[in-house]
Amino acid sequence: MTIVSWFLVGLFLLGIELINFGLVSIWFAMGAFTTIFFVGFSLKIQILVFVLSSGIYLLLIRNIAIKHMKGKSKELDRVTGKKVVIESISTRGNIPIYTVRLDGKYWEGIGEKNFEIGESAFVDKIDGNKLVLKSSQEVE
Repeated sequence: MTIVSWFLVGLFLLGIELINFGLVSIWFAMGAFTTIFFVGFSLKIQILVFVLSSGIYLLLIRNIAIKHMKGKSKELDRVTGKKVVIESISTRGNIPIYTVRLDGKYWEGIGEKNFEIGESAFVDKIDGNKLVLKSSQEVE
């Protein structure tokens, strides 16, 4: 392929990234721009450089970029340390799932300690879509 071809591939992939902005195609766009420096080699070598450089960019930079862009969740800051009351208990497998009300919404919670209905707990963190609960003794 030619310099113009790899440049157009890179621009196309950048366009997809601008529309999506999920750090999906930026690595391949960077790989395409890197491959421009290898247009004097065979097509096999160019494709190999494209795949390898895209993979290297993905492995080396993606985690850092995601951490930088994501920042700290405001939702986590808002609910951490809040006191909740266990309203009901259900079981999934052998894991108790506690239903609590926080800021007018019902949440599911999990905890290392077994809680009873009506007992108070504190939110330690959010794990997926569940609150991780601690007893008042664990908080002190």
